[in-house]
Amino acid sequence: MSSGHERTVWERGGDGHETQQRERLSRRPLSEKLQWLEEAHHLVLHLSGAAPTAAASADAEGVVTKRSR
Repeated sequence: MSSGHERTVWERGGDGHETQQRERLSRRPLSEKLQWLEEAHHLVLHLSGAAPTAAASADAEGVVTKRSR
């Protein structure tokens, strides 16, 4: 997920890595962050063995529906 104008910089050691990673991720558009979050949520459900619920499904407009109790 790198753009053409963004160059790769390799840090030495682990000093500052977390801060630099957060700065890189903060520059991502909100749509990419939301897509990543949805994919991570589905992965967690899959790995935990939980069945997807109505709350995890989205309608055609991408709006998450309420889970019925």
